[in-house]
Amino acid sequence: MNPAALAEKIRAAAVEVLADRGLDSTVLPESVDLRRPQDPAHGDFATTLPLRLGSRIGVPAHDLARWLADALAEGDEIDSAEAAGPGFVNLHLTKETLTGVVADIEAAGGSYGARPHVPGAWQEVDADLRKRRIWDNPVFVVRYAHARICRVVDNSVKFGMDPAGADLGLLTHAREGTVIRVLGEFEEVAADRVARYLERLADALHGWYDSPECRILPKGDEEVAAEHLARLRLSGAVRQVLANGLETLGVSAPERM
Repeated sequence: MNPAALAEKIRAAAVEVLADRGLDSTVLPESVDLRRPQDPAHGDFATTLPLRLGSRIGVPAHDLARWLADALAEGDEIDSAEAAGPGFVNLHLTKETLTGVVADIEAAGGSYGARPHVPGAWQEVDADLRKRRIWDNPVFVVRYAHARICRVVDNSVKFGMDPAGADLGLLTHAREGTVIRVLGEFEEVAADRVARYLERLADALHGWYDSPECRILPKGDEEVAAEHLARLRLSGAVRQVLANGLETLGVSAPERM
């Protein structure tokens, strides 16, 4: 579910909540604010709609937040919703909804998140540093992430692995959740923030890749498991978004480094 669709869902729920209590729904704004909490424990998305709306309809914002959270929690795509603070609603989406971004990326391919070219990326990085293959060089970190995941996908061939349709619900590790969460932000990112976004995605990828519990490919004589296929499928989505983002910046996406 993209943010625009979720915002519409929240607004529709708010209309019902107000109507059920005989309150005026015409005061609802046309657009609903959404943000992604920095701490995943606070939800995948959060809205301050009750805080903005409470005083207009003469209802305490925290009560409105509780009513709205209860209504949203009944939705198929929302795992849980909770009122928080003076009038916030934190939303946790279902695993199926979160991982739906992978299918969206697979379907769109090179056109996923397409934007006009953004010249001059990473110009603030020292010219000498940009040439060095070190972790302090964000250009290297992003391009290496692409090369690293390309190598994994290529090596999967010798195992006869076909990730098509793999069950992404098997991806339960926190680092896998982080990768999926960051993937889901790509379409929202402003063109002038693509470089910063790619740095975040690369960091998430490297952290996941380096986790022994999250091996993408079988080790030694280990049999290919459903979890391997799910991770390989996620890897393909990461590779696509990295490639698309680097294309936007006019920076090459190497398959080997």
